[in-house]
Amino acid sequence: MSEPSAFRQLAPLYDTLMQEVPYEEWARYLERLLQERQARPKRALDLACGTGNVAEHLHAMGMEVVGVDVSPAMIEEARRKATERQLPIRYYVQDAAALELPEAPFDLCVSLFDSLNYIIEPERLAKAFQRVAAHLVVGGLFIFDLNTEYALANRFFDQNNLGSDEPLLYDWRSTYFPEKRLCRVDMHFTWRAPDGSQRVFEEVHWQYAYREQEVRAFLTQAGFDQIAVYHAYTLRPPAPYSDRLFYVARRSPTAKRSPE
Repeated sequence: MSEPSAFRQLAPLYDTLMQEVPYEEWARYLERLLQERQARPKRALDLACGTGNVAEHLHAMGMEVVGVDVSPAMIEEARRKATERQLPIRYYVQDAAALELPEAPFDLCVSLFDSLNYIIEPERLAKAFQRVAAHLVVGGLFIFDLNTEYALANRFFDQNNLGSDEPLLYDWRSTYFPEKRLCRVDMHFTWRAPDGSQRVFEEVHWQYAYREQEVRAFLTQAGFDQIAVYHAYTLRPPAPYSDRLFYVARRSPTAKRSPE
């Protein structure tokens, strides 16, 4: 993810929160997108990697993987898991807009689970795209997803599991500010620990509603071409009701070859 303050308290419980997420289905969709481009990447960068769940799936797909996230707490969890599972995944605390990794270049960069919506200044997203391009080989792919304005304006974030038997209870309420294209999500959590104790905490998350044409423009300016945009989990083009879009872009020969 992308805001250190937004995930500081949640980081140790993030995998509990995400335990129902079908990571295997996301991985299969990613493989489908790679097959569409006849791509067989060997080295991958997981941008805004969180606690490393996607990075671990990329490793299971046979890739050498590096993960980056701006949240030290999330990277701490990712490193702990990699150590426990003896996985050769390297993790760094870095801002996407100032990305600089010694392992570059990569064949593939992915950023999933609407992580890039957390970059709420458009100029910083444009800079992040430039830094990604600088870390890819010529012809390397950048695959990412974004929540749409339709999703944020229609309060798709509003959800809860109150009344369940889950150890982590949550109640989320969102507010969309159309004039700024910003969505504020107030998240209330209750953690019921195995020892019977309870911890209540709150987090405020912000996302920006990027529009397809501006994202395409940022990618083109950063040196990407062959840009394709899909309604999530399909190969269909975006629709007015699309709540999530996937972007696939190729690093063109005009992009800078190495990190600044």
